[in-house]
Amino acid sequence: MDSIQAPVLVVDASKHIIDINNHAKRLFHTMDIVGKSCKELFPDCEKDGNCPVDDADYKIPTNCEKRKLSMIVHTVKEQMDIIIAPAKKEDDLVFLHIMTDSDIQNRQNLVMLEKNMTISTLASGIAHEFNNMNAGIQGLIELLLSQEELSNAGIKDLRTVLRIVKRATHLVDQLSMLAHKKPSKQMLSNIEDIVNDCVSIIKPQFIDAGISIEVINKNKLSELFLDANKITLALMNLLLNARDAMIDSEKKQLSITTYQDKENVFIEIRDTGCGIKAEYLQRIFEPFFTTKGPLGHSNIPGTGLGLSVALGIVEEHNGAIHVESTPGEGTAFKLSLPLNTTEKVDSEIAVNYDSYNFLKKKILIIEDDVEFATIIQRALHAKNAEVFITNSGAEGLNFLDAHGVDLVLLDVHLPDMSVWDILKKIQYIANRPNIIIVSGNYLAMNNNYVGIVDYVLLKPFDLDELFTAIKNSLSL
Repeated sequence: MDSIQAPVLVVDASKHIIDINNHAKRLFHTMDIVGKSCKELFPDCEKDGNCPVDDADYKIPTNCEKRKLSMIVHTVKEQMDIIIAPAKKEDDLVFLHIMTDSDIQNRQNLVMLEKNMTISTLASGIAHEFNNMNAGIQGLIELLLSQEELSNAGIKDLRTVLRIVKRATHLVDQLSMLAHKKPSKQMLSNIEDIVNDCVSIIKPQFIDAGISIEVINKNKLSELFLDANKITLALMNLLLNARDAMIDSEKKQLSITTYQDKENVFIEIRDTGCGIKAEYLQRIFEPFFTTKGPLGHSNIPGTGLGLSVALGIVEEHNGAIHVESTPGEGTAFKLSLPLNTTEKVDSEIAVNYDSYNFLKKKILIIEDDVEFATIIQRALHAKNAEVFITNSGAEGLNFLDAHGVDLVLLDVHLPDMSVWDILKKIQYIANRPNIIIVSGNYLAMNNNYVGIVDYVLLKPFDLDELFTAIKNSLSL
């Protein structure tokens, strides 16, 4: 029946609806009509003495009939063209009611489109207002963190609140993506951080369901140039799918393994759930294909969009998802994302960021992550800057003593010196350069150096944020 590109109802000899196809499920948005008498959907059929089931009492129909019947769809009576096809189900005679009226389907599509547009507008408005509030909270907390007289406990509490605000902002970003108002924002991101953020969000739900989570990092992962919010959304969909698969399992264990080789970063999500039937494996990424929710005859909520969205996001990043599953034992989803960071930076710069030009500007990067520093160097070279790299605080200070530069990009965490020790020495250098601090966490600024530091750039950041910070710092 699902191969028929129209809504189909199956009516048995007792005039009850015993099954419907996927198109009918979407038309009625429910499975509740299964089991109902067809009189509830076709109220005028018997009045007109035009019931095909009654007509079959004394003869076995062999041909299809085309009729125009009154039908109740969402409490509204509609005149609809229907083909009634007899069929045998085991020893019983049943009637397929195939709705061929294109007008009703088009109207239903318009209703759904209008609903989606309303949701989109509402989501966009909520995201805008919430972000305004979030920005105010974040600014106040950062202002408080800059005060030296705060207690250690107070600083710790404020940083906790700031992490919550950051997480709320991330959730609003996902709401904006739903509303199609959030453009793709590619930035240098660490997969381990993304995985840990996902686990922190879903862990309470998993604990409530009795599921244990193990995160295994086999080796250090390179930072990738990607849209962290979208990758987070893809991972969340896979993790929640794993949770649903283990609801009725005796053994409830989830493992998330990250590793990389010379070409790709891998994320493997393995559950001990019900597994996927072999005949479903080829279809699980199809939109609206699901074994959950009304479409899948299940009480577990689901729309059939989660895996489709996840695959779309991963493929947008030139990655892939591979699935292995054994019914009754569990499923493993393996994501691969290519290590094409430097090529991606070159590609982005070639297409975008025409308004930035750092010609004749000398920039020093003090950063112990060589790969990260090299990527930033390539990005700035593309904007005509002269860029140097040192990998420790001492090397950076020695370079500044011997060479004049316009700007320093200074990492907070270096192997030999604290950021405050470096700033203390830089402030006495002749022709002191402008300084941008690069931090992976929110930084409580030491008041002694507020006048020295021009900008704090928080990881992960995209190229536009990097170029804007440099442009503002150098007053270009």
